Formats: sequence, structure tokens, C-alpha cells
Amino acid sequence: MFLEMLNTEQREAFLILANRIAIADGDDSAEEAEAMDKLRLEMGLGASVDMNRVMADIDVTAFDTHKARVIAALELLRLAYADEYVHESEIAEVRDVCEAMGFPEEWLSTMGEWATRFNEVEHEELEGEMAEYRDALIEHAHQMMDV
Repeated sequence: MFLEMLNTEQREAFLILANRIAIADGDDSAEEAEAMDKLRLEMGLGASVDMNRVMADIDVTAFDTHKARVIAALELLRLAYADEYVHESEIAEVRDVCEAMGFPEEWLSTMGEWATRFNEVEHEELEGEMAEYRDALIEHAHQMMDV
């Protein structure tokens, strides 16, 4: 949703982190695979990822602005919640990434709640109050980026 706001280096770094999250639970769900394909398409990146970089230490140096870090964290959380079941290892990975980015625990909680709520309304053709709710969630994400 927000990945087009990242530069090429940040997109590539994000894809590496996203792969960490996707494999963290050891389960290749169809929902996660679909979410990964959607992310690659949104970012205009190919399917190949250097698994050595995925398995290496967490590297968040490409996310050199608060906005880039928020975008990456929100999108990683959306990925973690993509299959409607969040394994504790996925949350641990996201937590480690967010910690490396310098986010306090309160931010992780807020962003996790945002991701859960947004995933519930993202795929539906919404009208009226639900469309307004989705728009309010998007506005809230932009506010988090601009803090």
C-alpha cells in the first residue's frame, strides 16, 4: 500500500525483511505467498531474493528516515497478519526488526493494531461508514509517518 514511497534500495531491503517474516513460522501458507507476490508487484521487483541476506543479521540501514521505517514496519506487520494466524516467531521477527529501527514497544503495539484493522477492510468493496473507516486508517498511517 505504501511501498511505492520507498526508494529502490529500501524496496530491496524491505523484500529481504519480508522474506524473513514469511519464513519465520516455517509454514508456506497460500495467503503469505499471495501477499509476497503482491508486495513484489507493488514494488516492481523480481521474485529472486538472496537467501544469504535473508538469513543474515537484520539490516535496516537502508531505512534512513522515520517515514521509511514506519512504512517498512506497517507493511511487515500486514504481511505477518496476512494469513489470519500470526505465529509467535513472526511477531518475534517483526519485533526484532522494529527494535533495530529504534521503535519503542508502544509503537509496535500501535502499528500492529493498525495492521490488523487495515487487513480486515483492505480487500472489500466498502461503502459508507466502512469506507470512511478504511480512509481514516490510511490517514492514521500517514500521521505515524509524519511524526
